[in-house]
Amino acid sequence: MGYDREPRYLHPFIAARLPEILNAVKLKLPADHSVKLVSAHRTPDDQFKLFKQGRIFRNGSWVKVGPVVTHLDGFVKASRHNNMPCTAFDIGIFRGNTYLGDSPLYKHIKEGTKHGLEWGGNWARFKDMPHLEMPPSTFFKSSLEKDQGLVWQHYLQMAGSYNGAMDGIFGTNSLIALKQTTGQETRNLKAWDLLYNRFGKLDARYL
Repeated sequence: MGYDREPRYLHPFIAARLPEILNAVKLKLPADHSVKLVSAHRTPDDQFKLFKQGRIFRNGSWVKVGPVVTHLDGFVKASRHNNMPCTAFDIGIFRGNTYLGDSPLYKHIKEGTKHGLEWGGNWARFKDMPHLEMPPSTFFKSSLEKDQGLVWQHYLQMAGSYNGAMDGIFGTNSLIALKQTTGQETRNLKAWDLLYNRFGKLDARYL
């Protein structure tokens, strides 16, 4: 993939807090340990590959046959990682160059809650220890859909192709501006790269 560990695909709210979160977790670990961003944006296909781990397709449905890493398939049920920009990310803990896939040290990822994020380790049904995500209260008008639209509208406004309401409603005018600016008809990786390369990281204070 290559793009899945790229901070550029993180929501500006997360991107602004990531360095402090990584440092806070690092300070809780033994001296020979480190932390890294190990998963940011995933396409639906990426998500589906993870969903299939520990499952087989039998009699028309996916059946659990071993340990699973996600309950979200990326198509019927999308992950926050699938958002563009993504509103969730995973932190990996390393001892030297060795990735620790399962360690009690992941309890320290909860440091992210001090920066306004929700920790997967607090979930009742499926504890996702490396996972942090934006809670609904951090979204524009408490709406994930409008929040995503607003981020793109800011970029398109900077490009001069969009002068409509900054309301997060990604309708006809927003889509026309997207096509005019990026040549893309959907909010995809290529469109994001073009805007990010041109304007850089958005300031989360204005979202």
